Amino acid sequence: MSVWLRPVLVSLAAAIAVLLILGGATGVAAARPKVALAAIIGDDRGELAEDVADSLDGDELGLVYPRAVTRAIDRLGLDERALTENQVKKISQNLEVDAVLLATLERDGKRKVLRVKLYVHGKRVRGFKVTFNNARSKAFQIQLREKVVARISGDDDDARGRGTPPPAARDDRGPRDRDDRDGRDDRDDRDDRDDRDSRDRDDRDDRDSRDRDDRDSRDRDDRDDRDDRDDRGDRDDRGDRKRVIEPAHAANRVAVRADLGVSVQNRSVTFSNRQNFAQGPKPYANSPVPGARLEAEVYPFAFSDPTSTIAGLGIAGEYDRTLALTLRTSAEPTVPVAASQSHWSIGVRYRIPFGRTSLSPTLTLGAGVGKRSFTTDRSGLMDPRSLDLPDTAYALFDPGMHLRIPLAPAFALTVGGRALVITDAGPIQTPAAYGQATAFGVSAQAGLDIVIGNRFAIRLSGEFVQVGFDFTGDGELSNNRDLEPSTQDVGGAADRGLGGAVMFCVLY
Repeated sequence: MSVWLRPVLVSLAAAIAVLLILGGATGVAAARPKVALAAIIGDDRGELAEDVADSLDGDELGLVYPRAVTRAIDRLGLDERALTENQVKKISQNLEVDAVLLATLERDGKRKVLRVKLYVHGKRVRGFKVTFNNARSKAFQIQLREKVVARISGDDDDARGRGTPPPAARDDRGPRDRDDRDGRDDRDDRDDRDDRDSRDRDDRDDRDSRDRDDRDSRDRDDRDDRDDRDDRGDRDDRGDRKRVIEPAHAANRVAVRADLGVSVQNRSVTFSNRQNFAQGPKPYANSPVPGARLEAEVYPFAFSDPTSTIAGLGIAGEYDRTLALTLRTSAEPTVPVAASQSHWSIGVRYRIPFGRTSLSPTLTLGAGVGKRSFTTDRSGLMDPRSLDLPDTAYALFDPGMHLRIPLAPAFALTVGGRALVITDAGPIQTPAAYGQATAFGVSAQAGLDIVIGNRFAIRLSGEFVQVGFDFTGDGELSNNRDLEPSTQDVGGAADRGLGGAVMFCVLY
């Protein structure tokens, strides 16, 4: 391993370790009940499920999204429309959650009714219903979240169950207390009757979802038709829900991404000489050469809560090196000159998602440090100056941004750019070469992500890089090529690179 590469890798490993420790500590400190939200029966497009997810996912509750729950149900070989308490317990254990929420969307005239069944630690607690017109309203979100939190925590009377006072307590109370108690008993009786009615309806849902009591006959017929299609094995509706609600770590908000693959690089260097100057350096260009590339991103705070604000904070790095590059000079054409071209960078990132689904675009801002090198081994040449091409070693800062635009669940376009703020250009700036210069560069990337399942992807990418030089005229090769140091011979240079990569990616 190169001497300069070892400290880079050690620094990268240390930075990742620190962020993972911080992320783990934050996850422990922010422990909260975890709820698995199953696909909502009657919500064919998944729009209500998305609104329910927005209502529940936050500081008080952590959420496992419907797609992950559906996958767990499929793995266990269960029917999501007719789950028993024991089956729900298996789902809870499989997903390692504190509660499982099952819901059905119904109609009550012009209003909608969400009937909720909740299982906490494998045990069913009293269900409830929420009547609403707009699932995105604050009233609906607050009411739903408060009911779920109260039943999971056991802090409400409904979750604990309400009973009448013991006989001794009734005997010790006065007439007014008895009147108050009788009033409460009447209310409790009504609540008990409502509870029994709700449980009866839920039982009927479990036995046969097509026999649900729906006041709107047209909606009931539509649900019956969908149930018939489900019985024939048509799962398009479930597919629609999967496309709308994604698991927490979809491809656009991963906690970890590691890419490894092959690259191809092409480099050219052109110089701006003074007019009619025959002794100027000749343009250089090499044929595309193969290389290897490694890229990685880590967002440690996204492990516990990928939708939180701090989940977008992470670290990223990349390394690319050509595998074989040989040059020849016209002065000594029989002598091969081995060359190597490489670049690396490491820096912080902040990812901003514009939505909660796998089709939501993300913008990633970043900045870091890096190095881009082109070096040659001239030891075989009788005269090292026979190769009229300077070595470079750009030390730089690289602020930039990267935009990922999903076109479909399995395809996404990626575009990005960086400024290359060069602090040192290496051997090209020595007095024996071209001397001092102002140098600045840019890089641009574009690509296509092909997502395979939820854990793998193929990335096809292309890259353009250019560094421009403006020499001050105090170097041997910039002002003394004609042995007349009083005039500047070479005013500047453009170092361009064009390449691409094909990488296999592991996502989490």
